[in-house]
Amino acid sequence: MKSNVIELGEFFHKNKFIPLILHWFKKNQRNLYWRRNRDLYLTYLSEIMLQQTTVKTVENKILEIINIFPSFNSFKNKKLEQLLRVWSGLGYYNRAVNLFKAVTIINNKFNGVLPDNRDSLISLPGVGTYTSSAILAIGHNQKAFPIDVNVKRLVERISGAEFKDNEVESILSLACKKKISYRSLAESMMDFSSIICKKNNPDCDKCKFSNFCKSAFQKFENNQNTKKINKKIDFYILNSPLHICFIKKPKFQFYKNFIHLPSNLDEEFISNIKLKKKEKIKSFKFVITNNLFQVNVYKLNQKKLKIANTVWIEKIKTKELALPTLFKKILN
Repeated sequence: MKSNVIELGEFFHKNKFIPLILHWFKKNQRNLYWRRNRDLYLTYLSEIMLQQTTVKTVENKILEIINIFPSFNSFKNKKLEQLLRVWSGLGYYNRAVNLFKAVTIINNKFNGVLPDNRDSLISLPGVGTYTSSAILAIGHNQKAFPIDVNVKRLVERISGAEFKDNEVESILSLACKKKISYRSLAESMMDFSSIICKKNNPDCDKCKFSNFCKSAFQKFENNQNTKKINKKIDFYILNSPLHICFIKKPKFQFYKNFIHLPSNLDEEFISNIKLKKKEKIKSFKFVITNNLFQVNVYKLNQKKLKIANTVWIEKIKTKELALPTLFKKILN
């Protein structure tokens, strides 16, 4: 495969892949907030947010976050709960936890400056190979190639073969014979693979590479992963006149670092309440990562009991809590 990678690197260079995609990018690049406002903090924040989240969703949310956390330095006097609260709606809350930990390290170990070498970047919680490559290329304009599923698909379609991520990186590196803007190359491949060389129904008529692409004008069926693991869970809203009961250490495996509404998984809690008096008030389906849950919500009018591992919060204050979207939907 090594000789094949070298040949394909030459193939991409010979067919002017790099100048063609950079030329396309100049006229067609997406107008994104973190590109209009070049800043290492915004580059880092946007890359963390874009993990498992669409560009459109991040565009709609990033201003809300930077209004409270505008810089690395702004984290110094803030608490994790504040970040979790503003992160609400993005899902994958571990990213927010890792972000908070990583920025603490950046402030304490790197004097508030985002590192410009891979080893230091990968030492940060939540930063792996792809994110470190994206930061090096986009943030520091270094020779690095962030390879995600979209960029990999673009290179594989043109090549007519499948590759590992490091092989795609080698092909692109070999195709770069002259000094270029690695920032522009990284962003151009991201945009082109999202706008033109889409997973389904690629727009080959508008493609700069259709004359030498080995997959041009082929049909690509919609084979999106629709696998979901169906699960059922019951949540309970314990109403006292002024308070609602929450679990501090829930058994529900999702949304760590949050308090939860009690569920049927919390056995100790269940043993302390009278479920016979429960009233079903809503039922809906809700997707969390790869899991499709049938959520049933029950209300129990209950006086403020002392139950281990619980906390009663005033109803008027629940709107101020850092809660995942699921619990906001239940309480709404």
